[in-house]
Amino acid sequence: MLKLFVGTSIYFPCRILEVARCSQLTDVGFTTLARNCHELEKMDLEECVQITDSTLIQLSIHCPLLQVLSLSHCELITDDGIRHLGNGACAHDRLEVIELDNCPLITDASLEHLKSCHSLERIELYDCQQITRAGIKRLRTHLPNIKVHAYFAPVTPPPSVGGSRQRFCRCCIIL
Repeated sequence: MLKLFVGTSIYFPCRILEVARCSQLTDVGFTTLARNCHELEKMDLEECVQITDSTLIQLSIHCPLLQVLSLSHCELITDDGIRHLGNGACAHDRLEVIELDNCPLITDASLEHLKSCHSLERIELYDCQQITRAGIKRLRTHLPNIKVHAYFAPVTPPPSVGGSRQRFCRCCIIL
């Protein structure tokens, strides 16, 4: 177990940090990590539910070598945090993969902030309800080789007007 105390100055020469599902990790703890892990290349923060934009600000300042970042299920991340990340040292030349699955507060504005990430090869956007096909298309205009993994739930047709038969979308199975 790694214990960090706010205010301590410790250098961690790590390149990979996987703290997925650490629901107790907060922005305060992450600030200490980011300030001391300048060689980070891969970071997995999936399901670190207390992480906010403050963490992304620290990443953008202190982790210039970051290549892969998972923020899936970090439901407090917003467009502002992605803006800071997109303007950070790693963004333009290093960042290759960003996973934003199930981040309900990000919108197409986040994709706009990532346009300058010329090394970005893949972005995960599953179940991001505020991301649109049009936003993805605009991102691909600037990054034509990017692989975008997204899922758009099918639209359920309205009940038939005037008919008694109830209609269901083709993806549903009635048991």
